[in-house]
Amino acid sequence: MARVTTMGLTLAVLLGGCLSQADGQRLAAAQAQFFSQWQAGQYGAIYDGAAPELTGALTRAAFIATMQHVDQAMGACQPPAKQLSYHFVANPKGYFASQSWRSACAKGQLDETVAVVVRNGAAQLAGFSLESPQLPGFSPIGFYERPSTDND
Repeated sequence: MARVTTMGLTLAVLLGGCLSQADGQRLAAAQAQFFSQWQAGQYGAIYDGAAPELTGALTRAAFIATMQHVDQAMGACQPPAKQLSYHFVANPKGYFASQSWRSACAKGQLDETVAVVVRNGAAQLAGFSLESPQLPGFSPIGFYERPSTDND
């Protein structure tokens, strides 16, 4: 519990200088929406609400096929747990935040990194990466910055 509290405080300090509280809430809501829609199998809705960084990387049909492949390869997954691994990038295209997560799935552990962009007061899924022995060779989709282990 102390680790979660420390992570929350650290994240709040880091975000405090770069994002407003409202944008931080939008960021968290976009991450939660991604996982909620994923668990519900709403792949089209994920794609339709995603940022151009993701939608420009592959077609809607290819995205849906990819998500179906991941679900088949991993089986049912528990809700993800946030990991103490994140990365922030601010540039003229927006403010990007990549956060690592871990899910226990029927066929093994799944490590996820979800990138969200905040721009013009809106937060959208910009990309993600998945790592698991059940997904050999999975390539990141859309904007992706591998979170550092030193939490820079």
